[in-house]
Amino acid sequence: MSKSSSPETALPNPAEPQQKVLDGSPLLRRILLAAFLILVLFIFLLSQRPDRYWLSAMALLFVLLAETTLSLRDLRGKAHQQNRQLSTLSAISQAMQNAAQLDEILAAIQQRVRQQLGVDNFYVALYDEPNRQIWYPMAVKDGQVVYWAVRPLANRLTDRVILERRAILLPAQAHQELKRTGLPLGEEPLSAWMGVPLQVAERVLGCLAVFSYSPFTSFCSEDLEFLQTLAGQVAVAVQNFLLSEQIRQSEQRIQHMTLQSHQRELLTETLVHDLRSPIGTVLSALEVIATAVEKEDISPKDTLRRAVTIAQQGAERLLKLTDRVLEITRMEESGVKLEKQPIKVSEWILSMFQEYQPRCAAEQLAFHLHLEPNLPTLIADEEKMRRVLHNLLDNAINFTPHGGEIRLLASAPQAGWLILQVEDSGPGIPPADREKVFERFYQVAGQEAKQRGSGLGLTFCRLVVQAHGGDIWVEDSPQGGCRMVIRMPVQPLEAASLPPESSAAD
Repeated sequence: MSKSSSPETALPNPAEPQQKVLDGSPLLRRILLAAFLILVLFIFLLSQRPDRYWLSAMALLFVLLAETTLSLRDLRGKAHQQNRQLSTLSAISQAMQNAAQLDEILAAIQQRVRQQLGVDNFYVALYDEPNRQIWYPMAVKDGQVVYWAVRPLANRLTDRVILERRAILLPAQAHQELKRTGLPLGEEPLSAWMGVPLQVAERVLGCLAVFSYSPFTSFCSEDLEFLQTLAGQVAVAVQNFLLSEQIRQSEQRIQHMTLQSHQRELLTETLVHDLRSPIGTVLSALEVIATAVEKEDISPKDTLRRAVTIAQQGAERLLKLTDRVLEITRMEESGVKLEKQPIKVSEWILSMFQEYQPRCAAEQLAFHLHLEPNLPTLIADEEKMRRVLHNLLDNAINFTPHGGEIRLLASAPQAGWLILQVEDSGPGIPPADREKVFERFYQVAGQEAKQRGSGLGLTFCRLVVQAHGGDIWVEDSPQGGCRMVIRMPVQPLEAASLPPESSAAD
């Protein structure tokens, strides 16, 4: 295998397919026609002979027999050529089915091109459109595989075939044509060249080309038609190869991301486990100090007592955060474990409203409840769904200023689905952040809250809702703030039944 330069040269206006080169049969016909005319003239000169009509008839019969013989010869030649082409295309199709790699398929194609066209110079050029580059998965020169470097798009024959989506044929004397136009001739005189686009539907993938340096080689329109037929099969093979490469690269990226995610989750779980122990030790020590302070009957306003209280609150908050991080990590890694049971939605939502009403009043917030009549029964994990609503209501209270409004709504506008909504009149969430707020620890920039959250609440909400087959998203609230929407699948009331163990207890 050797390196080699491409035979292509710049061609501002490549010649259109020229007239087909004459083969032996049309030339023989012209010679025969001239001989016939000479024979007729000779017969005319001998017209005084009594057998002149016999001679004329014999001459005409001779011409007809010769013409018929040559026509049959042409038909046999064309039939033989078509059979060779069909055999070549069939063999290439078989090679495409049996070969797994693109280079194997192209090697089979090159072998058949040599048999059909009698040339040992062949290449496939593919177009990298995003980078505007041409690269060569296979190139054969003088029967040897060569490697041509990736190059930028230029004004060459191959590039014109790709960009103009048309075949180009230089049947013979290509070197003279290039010389006549004053263009670079390359390392060797190019005798003939033809290329056709590799196209699938409306997309041009590249170019299939053959060329020759031999002055005895010439291409004709039939050769170009054969190459165009061949290009259809090559284009399919190339497209399959490119698609398989994309799939392989995507699988590698997914495996890499999965490995990184697993390593990150393992690291998080390890850190959380390692943090819980020292936090517990700190809490125990603070409890001892707090007990000692109580025994000393120190005033609650004393600096030492206040410091111990603040330290205890901080340590407890940190312990809760580590527990939540560990919970989220396990839910993402192993899935959400649900303990489902029938929930009467109206009673459940009403209890949530009554629970948060005193807190909203203390925060000087108007709290409204809107329940549709005849709400369906929800089959869900009540404890986890209650925590979901807790997180949403906590966020609404945390970001709504004094004097604002919060609304809790439940409806069933569509059969088989329950809609839960929490609205507030706070600053809202910008559209660019509405998906990101469900990510771990994400905080919307520039928004002030009454209390700093952990950044894990909405992550927990989405994991739990999606585990139930539902979805959660963010919208604008009519009050100008934020609306959190939960869409949950429900069963008809008659289909909702208690688990066997609960039914037995009843």
